[in-house]
Amino acid sequence: LIANYDVNRQEKYTEILEKIVSSPVPPKTKLFSIIIFSKDRALQLDALLGSLCFFSKNAPKVYVLHSSSTNKFEQSYSQVLEEYKSRDIKFIKETNFRKDLIALFKTIDTKKVLFLVDDLMFKNSIDFEEFSKIDTKKYVASLRMGSHLTFSYTTQKQQSKPRFSQVQEYRNMLCWSFEKEHLDWAYPLSVDGHLFSTQEMKVLVEELEYKAPNSFEEALQLMNPLYSKRLGLCYKESVIINNPCNKVQLENNNIAGQVSIHELNDKWVEGLRINYKEYKGIANESAHQELLLSFIER
Repeated sequence: LIANYDVNRQEKYTEILEKIVSSPVPPKTKLFSIIIFSKDRALQLDALLGSLCFFSKNAPKVYVLHSSSTNKFEQSYSQVLEEYKSRDIKFIKETNFRKDLIALFKTIDTKKVLFLVDDLMFKNSIDFEEFSKIDTKKYVASLRMGSHLTFSYTTQKQQSKPRFSQVQEYRNMLCWSFEKEHLDWAYPLSVDGHLFSTQEMKVLVEELEYKAPNSFEEALQLMNPLYSKRLGLCYKESVIINNPCNKVQLENNNIAGQVSIHELNDKWVEGLRINYKEYKGIANESAHQELLLSFIER
């Protein structure tokens, strides 16, 4: 039995593992898909999408699964959709998160998938065609990790950096062992910019129980014994940063700032957007780091 797993969790882990092994492999494609989760954060979503377009090369198909608690927030999402109508971005209005995510995975035909959340921003350049070649059966590639990360915001603790190595086929990236590390460096199953096999994730979204992005990530941890055996890969400098300036979910007590989602939405309605280019190359000490927001006219 897996250490610290009761019989029920052990049985569920084994059941899912067997389904992963026997599930069909999707057709090979050049690029992967990106799935973004968003709620009541049109202005922050715009910063993520804008920075993705600005900093990336060979961007793949993007799906935005979003929800709104008021009509005002929904109207702002409609405006964001209009802003990016020329891009390969599909907006999906959430009705039931789990059912919608399962339905979405049934339409995805790419070999790999990357999850993002709406309080992320891109801050360094990336060629997605190069990134898409990483073997997800051997590695968990992360856009949020980098050699400068020495603090874990979510636990409010200092963290030591791994003993990095290099892999011949990914010579511009750093490699480490999840099993030998702690805190953020020991966390492969993140929805903050980690690359996974679509084949595997399709099984997980169908077999696990969850209600929203946070409980989805928590549910994924059941499979940590499998994914922690794979090696981590990241660039020397992290490509994205999570700015936890506010919180929209009630599923857990994660630390976050107190910036009002209503005030930020008002900024968007007034014709402003976050000046995401201002954060280019920022040397953050944590994957999650509260940043002061500055705005420019759209």
